[in-house]
Amino acid sequence: MERIYSMKNKIINNTILFVTISLFITIFNEIFGNSNSLVGVAIVVEVLVLMGENLTHNPIKNFFKLLITNLILGVFATIASSYIWIGIILNFLVLTGIGYSCSYKLNKGLIVPFGLLYLFMLHTPVQGLDFIKRILALVFGAICIMGFQLIIHFPYFRKKNLEVKQSDLLYYLQEKSSYKKYKLFGKKIYINSIRIRYAVRIGCLVVLTAFITGFFNLHEGRWMSYTVFSLTELYADNCKIRSKQRIEGTLIGAAIIVVLFMIIKDITLRSLIILVAGYLNPFANNYRDAIICVTVSAVASVALTSNSIFAVSERIIYVGIGIIIALLANRFLLRHNSIPES
Repeated sequence: MERIYSMKNKIINNTILFVTISLFITIFNEIFGNSNSLVGVAIVVEVLVLMGENLTHNPIKNFFKLLITNLILGVFATIASSYIWIGIILNFLVLTGIGYSCSYKLNKGLIVPFGLLYLFMLHTPVQGLDFIKRILALVFGAICIMGFQLIIHFPYFRKKNLEVKQSDLLYYLQEKSSYKKYKLFGKKIYINSIRIRYAVRIGCLVVLTAFITGFFNLHEGRWMSYTVFSLTELYADNCKIRSKQRIEGTLIGAAIIVVLFMIIKDITLRSLIILVAGYLNPFANNYRDAIICVTVSAVASVALTSNSIFAVSERIIYVGIGIIIALLANRFLLRHNSIPES
């Protein structure tokens, strides 16, 4: 009975969340244009992930940090997508910076929203009026994040949040032993070897895949960048596990699309598949199941305007290349094996 009640609550909560997100994206697209729709998706991810952080201890300072970060990502992504050789430098600096600065808890929790935002903008370049709308969208995103922060972390919970902040600080101090001391311009700085290895690795892989995509003008080549970003982990063992789940999820999702598109010919019903996959995503119990939903949604979107077999083949090829690159880098580039015991 308790399990049924829990499942009922999960269905209700996920449905409310899905409807809310869908409504937000629809309104966002109306205001900022369909060319910036992925920015809206990334902003939703930012809001959801940062809900677990309390930014209200210094809301003005944190707001401007978010605003400046979003704007830098937007401007750098635009320049990098327009000038492929300059992009090598900018992509490395941005992804390495995100990889190191957002991994202070030794996990990818805070890396994902900012990394995805940059990659989405890098692979959906805009110009002119759409660029102005993108900048406004990024400002709007920072406002949304702090707005939700102020609602969720109401002053009534400040004492509880302070305890959480203190526990995070304690965790950081416990991990201080893994930091090495260096001198830079006469000042002492501490560098975590695990984080810097991961940051450099993710920076190099995104540079490589983004360059290949841009140089050869591969429209769906962005899936290589998305794949290496998703699979590159702080610890080598995690990359192997996620790579296996990624290929399984991609193949299963691709097979589902082929079968469904062979049966369903109506364009409206085919479009409905995208919505259903998006709705089912929060119910995924593991990374493989989440990738199944993502693959169905992504391939269906492309297959609406092209041959479904071709869309599936492209997806599998680019994801496969991304997996191979991630595994090779995981094996030979600044590898770190051990996972700390809890």
